[in-house]
Amino acid sequence: MNKLYISLSVFATLALSIGAVAQTSTTITAAASPTVGYIYNMAADTTPADMPSFTVSVGSTTAQTWDFSQDFSAVYGSPVSFVAPAGKPGATTFPNSNLAVNQGGNNWGYLIAGTNGLFIDGGDVSVQGTSAALDFIPNPPQLPTPFTIGTTTTVVYTASTTTTYSSNTVLIKHHGVRTVTADAFGMVTTPAGTYSNTLRVLTHEITWDSISVLLGPFSTPIKQIYDTTTNYSWYQNTPDALVMSIDQSTAGKTTKAQYLQTFSNAINTIKHADFAANLYPNPTNTITNLAYENATAARVSASIFDLTGRQVATLLNNQQQAAGKQTLTVDVANLQLPQGLYMVQLTINGTTKTLKLNIQ
Repeated sequence: MNKLYISLSVFATLALSIGAVAQTSTTITAAASPTVGYIYNMAADTTPADMPSFTVSVGSTTAQTWDFSQDFSAVYGSPVSFVAPAGKPGATTFPNSNLAVNQGGNNWGYLIAGTNGLFIDGGDVSVQGTSAALDFIPNPPQLPTPFTIGTTTTVVYTASTTTTYSSNTVLIKHHGVRTVTADAFGMVTTPAGTYSNTLRVLTHEITWDSISVLLGPFSTPIKQIYDTTTNYSWYQNTPDALVMSIDQSTAGKTTKAQYLQTFSNAINTIKHADFAANLYPNPTNTITNLAYENATAARVSASIFDLTGRQVATLLNNQQQAAGKQTLTVDVANLQLPQGLYMVQLTINGTTKTLKLNIQ
């Protein structure tokens, strides 16, 4: 199952400048739990070439400073919307849940948010092309509250269900061990801003699943799945709580990094940035090419912003374009921009993607 809770903040001032701030150990309370209508728009990066830049320090009981403002390159929108469970696939299996999250396709995650924090109730997932509801017992924590430095909790949970596949009854058994630890605190900087007094939460989870076909009183195993995941997340004690997140593989290599780009507490529809875009060459001091593809005829806008959030150039202004591959050549030298990092914002039919441009 994909991660259920992934993002949070307001398009805060880009690269907000904060002077020396005394960092204190943060306690995350129920104020950080989401509710129906919350939408967390994360900017995610999974480009293999970028991943070595995202490293994490060891846990510590003294304040730390993390700076990820220069590490993101090829980002895409990764929004998470919290909605009411009623009417969603498999919702009747989770009568105690008060939040639902679409995990993509027909997969739905169900959560319980309350004074004790945010817990995973289970999920309705697609297994071998058929739907199966897995009710986690007991509910593993996403973020228990109150939570502060040095706090840790481990939950061993199970779930099982039967479903039908190719006229056969299939038994699915899920097992998990989830450990959540507040292992560090301090100040973290992302391309969207600097956040003081954050709490870093380390989540380590081991899962194993068995899928068997039931034939009368007998069962025949057909598949075994094992997985180990590690996640580091930086939280502030506000509704826009999660400001930075890093996923790592069993080998300790970063596989995904994301930061909070925008936050909304009103119910509305968020489009996924599902188009590909690229800047090359990058870094550059002469020209760069913005390459992208319109799935259909589209209105396209493109602008360049500096790290204070100031728009420094307009490349396209709601221009009507045909479907197909497009390449926009940008004369960086003619723009006479100082050396440094800039963000190129590309919007196609209302869906936006941001790319990092390094001018040397």
